Amino acid sequence: MVLDDVIDNLRQYVSLSQEEIKYFFESVTVCRFRKNKVLVERGQLNSPFIFIRKGCLMTFFTDEKDFKHVIQFGMDKWWTGDLNSFMNGEPSIYTIKAMADTEVLMLEKKSFEQLCQRHHAFEGYFRVLFQNSLVSHQKRIIRNISFTAEEKYLTFAKNHPKLELLIPQKYIASYLGITPEFLSMLRRKLAKRK
Repeated sequence: MVLDDVIDNLRQYVSLSQEEIKYFFESVTVCRFRKNKVLVERGQLNSPFIFIRKGCLMTFFTDEKDFKHVIQFGMDKWWTGDLNSFMNGEPSIYTIKAMADTEVLMLEKKSFEQLCQRHHAFEGYFRVLFQNSLVSHQKRIIRNISFTAEEKYLTFAKNHPKLELLIPQKYIASYLGITPEFLSMLRRKLAKRK
């Protein structure tokens, strides 16, 4: 199976031969999930690394009081997953749920290792992904500790304009570290300014 949009995404970061692309598609499993379907359960061992071909996934941590803390929203052409579980075989501390009908490519750890060993271009590809991910998470940490709630919301809305139409407000509020009620108030305040 060959999906041109996936190939274009892979080639954004590294040059790949037809043989390397073929091996990549042999290494992944294409899956489709309906909205609200859970892809990774908290406690699951060896969770996969997931490429979102189309759709939206939400990664969240559930605390002792059963409150969901949203860690990430993943959209089209993003990779996501619990990297600690994926890399180290430990139980996942996250749940990953489809927020819309979603099509993904699932990559298991063994297949990942074989892919990188057999075709070194993928080591470069994933290195770039992990570097970009680290930079993105560091920026989010800075926003969380230094931005006001309004600044966090405006940055979110600018960076993810489609998500507000797709994601329930309570999950956006959780991602921003504020209450849904405060987010409603903030949206009303910003709407009045326009």
